[in-house]
Amino acid sequence: MDKPISNKIKKSNYRNYLLFTLTICIAAVVLTIANSSIDTGKTYNVEKQNLVVDTVKQSTFTEFLPLRGLVQPEETIFIDTIDGGRVEEVFVQEGALVEQGQAILKLSNTNLQLNVLAREAEVSEQINNMRNTRLALEQNQLSLKRDVIELDFSVLRLQKDFNRHKALIKKNIISQQAFERVEDELAFQIKYRETVKESQEKEAILQSQQLAQLEQSIKTLQSNLAISRSSLDKLIIRAPRAGQLTFLDARVGESKRDGERLGQVDLIDQYKVSAQVDEFYVSRVAKGQIASFESAQKSYQLIVSKVYPGINNGTFKVDFKLQSQQIAQTLRLGQSLQMKFNLSSSESKLLLANGGFIQSSAGSWAFVVDPSGATASKRTIRLGRKNPQSIEVISGLLAGDRVITSSYASFADAQQLNLSN
Repeated sequence: MDKPISNKIKKSNYRNYLLFTLTICIAAVVLTIANSSIDTGKTYNVEKQNLVVDTVKQSTFTEFLPLRGLVQPEETIFIDTIDGGRVEEVFVQEGALVEQGQAILKLSNTNLQLNVLAREAEVSEQINNMRNTRLALEQNQLSLKRDVIELDFSVLRLQKDFNRHKALIKKNIISQQAFERVEDELAFQIKYRETVKESQEKEAILQSQQLAQLEQSIKTLQSNLAISRSSLDKLIIRAPRAGQLTFLDARVGESKRDGERLGQVDLIDQYKVSAQVDEFYVSRVAKGQIASFESAQKSYQLIVSKVYPGINNGTFKVDFKLQSQQIAQTLRLGQSLQMKFNLSSSESKLLLANGGFIQSSAGSWAFVVDPSGATASKRTIRLGRKNPQSIEVISGLLAGDRVITSSYASFADAQQLNLSN
């Protein structure tokens, strides 16, 4: 006999049903969220032939900067005009090898020639005047010497007369007055001679000083005259040193101003290599660092010899000295060299080839190909220093991992790639 179900049992079953349904819904939501967090990206089909894949490997790493250097002379001497003029004749042309003192061109300057002639006449006149003055001083000195000689003779004659009169006065042959006259005259001549001699000594010292000054003045004027004459000689422009005349700006009939640049001579016995470096590396470049270049399948080293302080258009200039003068003999002025400038020493590092993927990922992630080669998945990585060939791997990759290093521009938002042939 059936029994009726109570309302209490009906209510309990209904609550259990509601609780079960709610549990199922919550589980579905959680599973959906979990699936969403696991795979939020897209999957792309990519052909392998459009990709570049590189294998991570342990190798020697050197951080270097590619530079284009220019072969230049170790020293350049510029040729400027001292006194301007008109170009009369050009003896050599650009590119010619010249010896020290060799005539390069000839200028003419009428005003300079007239000024030099006038200066020569003026200096010659002054020299003649000084020579006349010196002659007059010498004659005056000779005249004083002659006066002293005459006074010596007078004193000697009076001394003899005084001695004779002294003997005669004792015998009362002459008068006292005659004796005193001779005695007084002798005393006067002796004092006068002493005065003249003293004057002569002072005059001789003064004349000696004046003659020395005149001699020095004459030498100075003669030196000035030589300088004036050399101005005419400098109208012929000569090579200051032996080398190559790499620049000459002069044409026959052209007028040149004082101090104007005419050309330059490069000393070609030694070369240097100059390069422009980006200002980003200004704190990492110093004298003594090493660079290299290849020529005829051989590598040659250069060393930084000078770092210029100024920055122009975002770059600064660096000079490199060639370590081997043998290779210098095969280079030509103005030749370009492709150089590798080392910014660090060589170290063993985990390396990945440099490629276009850096532009999309900024080195924070990369697509790593699975061992089967059928797929590639996005992986978080950390990269360090780089050079144009390779990048240092800090974390996220192991030796042997195969990484897509070509550009990610067409699938940067993907989480996984299916690789097809």
